Formats: sequence, C-alpha cells, structure tokens
Amino acid sequence: MEAIQVEIEKKLRDLCTNTSSDFSAIAYVDQGNQTIRWEHAHGFTNNRFKNMVIRPGKGLSGSVVRFGTTMILDTDTPDRQRTRLQYPIMLAENLVSAVAVPIHMNGKVSGVLLIGSRTEVKYTPEQVDFVKKMADEIAEIKK
Repeated sequence: MEAIQVEIEKKLRDLCTNTSSDFSAIAYVDQGNQTIRWEHAHGFTNNRFKNMVIRPGKGLSGSVVRFGTTMILDTDTPDRQRTRLQYPIMLAENLVSAVAVPIHMNGKVSGVLLIGSRTEVKYTPEQVDFVKKMADEIAEIKK
C-alpha cells in the first residue's frame, strides 16, 4: 500500500478514536468534471460510499465544498432527523450525527473530511477543532 494511503488511513482511525465517532471519511473534488467522490473511509459498514458521486452544493459534502464552511449535524441541530435524510453518506452508513469540514489546498476547497456517529451525540467545540486540525494535516499529506 502506498505510504500516503497508509498515513491517511491512520489519521481516519485516530479521528474515530479521539472523537468517539463510528465513521470517518475523506471526499475529494475532481476539478475536471466538478464532482466529489468519497475516496478513503474508516469504520464503514459497506462499500456504497465508494460509488457516490456528488455535485458541489448537493448533499453534505457538496455543501461544505460549495460554501467552504463546517457543517455539524448533532443533537443541537433542529430537524436533524429529516435533514440527515438528504445526505446519502449518512443514509448509507446509518449515521445519526456528523461533522464535515473543508480540506483546503492551494487556496481553495479541494475536499471534505467527515466524522459521524451511529448514535445521537453532541460534538464539542474541541472535537470540531480536532477535525479541522486533521483536515489541515491531510491537506499537507496530499500536497
């Protein structure tokens, strides 16, 4: 396995451990055809995430890419149960709570780092900051 792949998988495993999450994944933007694909994951229950192709602005990862902002779906999110039904990754992995942060490279959003839980949780500001820090570290690995 490629060294970068091993390092990214270790980061995803650490994310799950340090945030008490069940699932973590990275999606990258394909600038050529303006789509987003999930490429790496840890804690997955099936391989459906690999076949998902998302347009910027659609779904959880598409919204993060389009607006370049962190999205949090947890116990504080109003209408969370209905909102999660709009996000294929959450349905495919049966996630109830999630945090998605942009991965910035070369001054633009080039990917999304997501953590998720299959039970209801409230993500703390420290956990969200940790995910953001890991997104920066992953951007450095990919350069």
